[in-house]
Amino acid sequence: MLALWPGSPYRGLHDITGGWGIIAQVRTGHRARALALPLAIFVALAGAGVSSATAASAPRSTAALPTAAASVTVEEIVQTILDDTNAVRAKKGLTALIRSAPMESVAMAWSRKQADAKKMSHNPDYSTQIPSGWRIAAENVAAGYDYADVVDAWENSEGHYANIVSGVTHIGIGYYESNGRTYFTQDFAKYPASTKFLSATPKPKLTGKAKVHSTLKAVAGSWAPSGTKLTYRWYASGHRISGATKSTLKISSKYKGKRISVRVTGKKSGYASVTKASTSTAKVKKK
Repeated sequence: MLALWPGSPYRGLHDITGGWGIIAQVRTGHRARALALPLAIFVALAGAGVSSATAASAPRSTAALPTAAASVTVEEIVQTILDDTNAVRAKKGLTALIRSAPMESVAMAWSRKQADAKKMSHNPDYSTQIPSGWRIAAENVAAGYDYADVVDAWENSEGHYANIVSGVTHIGIGYYESNGRTYFTQDFAKYPASTKFLSATPKPKLTGKAKVHSTLKAVAGSWAPSGTKLTYRWYASGHRISGATKSTLKISSKYKGKRISVRVTGKKSGYASVTKASTSTAKVKKK
């Protein structure tokens, strides 16, 4: 079945046949245009091209899959996808992509979100969630494939192949499996060679009760390297709360029925900044 991709400011096509799903979309210069391609591509451009970047630390997850494939870890799946992707690039004489821990965190979270929604889709905010300073940013998603086959499928799709062999330098890979269905995300970016990345960027947590006149506290966790400066921005059902830039928030009555969240941004001179968002609270109740 070929249909219009709903629920997004960007237009695309998706195909759901025999249990697998694919989307196609390209954004260039922050304008969208639809492509009838058999997988998912999402590209944003930001400035002129630059040289390849230096290596970033990579996560080492050993979590087991939540299905019958428990003998294979998420780490092994991600490494296979990375190796297969770089093998495609090697055929063109291109350098291997560098696995980025902050980008992988974004990709993993999005694969999980797709699985929770039971629907393949693009992350509309990925380009602001990955480390800042990129010159090109792109995203591929897929669903329903075996991890050993998904890169072959992307390679055989003209648009996605072009994405893989583009001038990007870094990659974050996401994988999640739910009820036997797989969801994949590839986030790509091109960074200047001088770019350095924060080595620890944990997701913030909220403590306190979501009630009128109660106080919520953002627990940012331990960011690294040392000297990373943290800033806070609070949101009510996705809308920024004016002036709320401290690590705590006293909930006023006007936010009754809203879901509160916080975004923590880590900055350090010479490093790409990173923003991480907390999970939203339940709807704020009357005290």
